[in-house]
Amino acid sequence: MTEYQRLAIALVCTLIWLLWVAILMVRHRREIHSARRQQQSHAAGAVLVAYASQSGTAAALARQSAEYLRQSQAVTVLPLSQVSAQTLQTASRALFVVSTYGEGEAPDNGQRFARTYLNGAGGEVTALDLSHLSYSVVALGDSTYARFCAFGQLLFDGMARLGARALEPLHKIDSASGDASRTASAISAWFGPSPTAKSNRVSKPTIWWRLAERTLLNPGSPGAPLFELTLRAVNDWPKWRAGDVFVLQPRHERNVVANWLAQHRLDASEWIAVDGRGQTLQAWLRDRVLPTAEFDREKLLRGDFSEFPLLPAREYSVASSGEEKVLKLIVRQQFNAGGDLGLGSGWLTEYCETGELFAGSLRENSNCHTADHSRPLLLIGAGSGLAGLRAQLAERAGQSNAGTVWLVFGERCPDTDRPLTRELDTWLRQGSLSRCDRVFSRGDETQHRYVQEFLAAQGEELCLFVSRGADIYVCGNRTGMGEAVHRVLNQLLGEHLVEVLLESGRYRRDLY
Repeated sequence: MTEYQRLAIALVCTLIWLLWVAILMVRHRREIHSARRQQQSHAAGAVLVAYASQSGTAAALARQSAEYLRQSQAVTVLPLSQVSAQTLQTASRALFVVSTYGEGEAPDNGQRFARTYLNGAGGEVTALDLSHLSYSVVALGDSTYARFCAFGQLLFDGMARLGARALEPLHKIDSASGDASRTASAISAWFGPSPTAKSNRVSKPTIWWRLAERTLLNPGSPGAPLFELTLRAVNDWPKWRAGDVFVLQPRHERNVVANWLAQHRLDASEWIAVDGRGQTLQAWLRDRVLPTAEFDREKLLRGDFSEFPLLPAREYSVASSGEEKVLKLIVRQQFNAGGDLGLGSGWLTEYCETGELFAGSLRENSNCHTADHSRPLLLIGAGSGLAGLRAQLAERAGQSNAGTVWLVFGERCPDTDRPLTRELDTWLRQGSLSRCDRVFSRGDETQHRYVQEFLAAQGEELCLFVSRGADIYVCGNRTGMGEAVHRVLNQLLGEHLVEVLLESGRYRRDLY
């Protein structure tokens, strides 16, 4: 090929790329305007419930709150990405349910709202008068982070600066303490009690699961053990999609409870009945926090567990599609400062016996649902992030019109860290997976060691793949791989296009 031919091909590719970017931006603006017109047509007089959610917790809480409110009034539920100036000007009351992502940032579906109305980046900020609007903010966060509920605070203060009137002080919910059930009672105080509501508790339905199989995926690895867990629901089979979250109620290893009972001279076999359900004291305490300070023994033996709250829940991306009829998880063992296994990973990978029952629930996370399986898909991940990627692959494998899938996945050693090789090879042969690139941080030093380095080196192919309409799905650790991949995408595609992809649901991040 001559130099002239190479230049001509490069020019044509560039023109195609620019044309595609222009088409995508125009289409995105049209979708936004159409959504806003629909919102305005039915939002008048309704309570606005708006959410910003990365992992689905805030979205689920917003929807549950809306169901509670709908028993007495009209409600409009929207992600913050679809809340416009007209939406705010039409509503008279608003409940915002928002989480904080990373180090104090807005979730992906709240970033445009933050830039436009809260950070002073748009002209609408100074022109918007919300003096007619009464609002409340429920902020979800993790108190172990320095900027606890930072986005909720930014939203609360920002609405006040725009003239809106706060009905209540900012209501913070600490995910580390599991106090989300307090929210529904606060809702009745803000908007009035529902005439037909029987309970103020906002909760997820608990499902009983049985561990069917546990497989070590990386024997001999210098890294922490990585396991694939296969779970089966005991009763009715629940529904979920790739991108959804399994919420585990962890349990203590048996000896932990037995030793605690012996230390406090309590009979492990003491039979205790609560609300018509009876079991031994040891069984009741398997999923409870065991106090180190003094406690009321009489209350405990009467079945009053108020001094023994449930162990904090642990969350995992599902690793299977709902059509597979088994729930799969991919979990890496975690260890605390004392060298003990973590609550969730310890239970799933070590202490739970095959066939044993335990409780858990499923949470919808529409922020991580891919909308159109016919479009190409770029899957990017590392480590236990393979869970979310496997679920997306499994969901597409059952679709007759599924688009091309390119998987880029990072691990440690090429000799020991090749999880799911047989399954991935099968999908490659069947055509469900078109390309699979594994990157090893402890492999050949002449090769790229990290996912972000590999993507940067594949910049031209990546841009062409995205220009063909590909979605991007990233799953794994946020502070390592996730942030680095985001920087590379900004460099290759441009920050504005990445923003458009995020807002339109073409770029989804399942990060933890």
